[in-house]
Amino acid sequence: MTRRHLFVCANSRYSGKPACGLGGGAALLAAVQNLLIARGSDARVTACGCLGPCFDGPNAVIYPDGVWYAHLTEADAPALVRHLIDGEPLEDKRCEPPGDS
Repeated sequence: MTRRHLFVCANSRYSGKPACGLGGGAALLAAVQNLLIARGSDARVTACGCLGPCFDGPNAVIYPDGVWYAHLTEADAPALVRHLIDGEPLEDKRCEPPGDS
């Protein structure tokens, strides 16, 4: 089975657009990491730079599924962990990849 990998925008540089890291992305990243450690999962989570849709952030994407998320909060961490471990997407936060809508 292929491990899933979550990339969370943790960009903290404000350039006239909202910065996901400052808007909760960093807290979300830490919450997901802590839950994965507690569950003993080998799923991966990585902070990344801008994913594109700054006004919809914090944003994240899970690979290899190619599922994009927007408007995330720290409270979404348990649902993201379920997706990482069980493959169950968080439907109400899904969004189209940048450039596809």
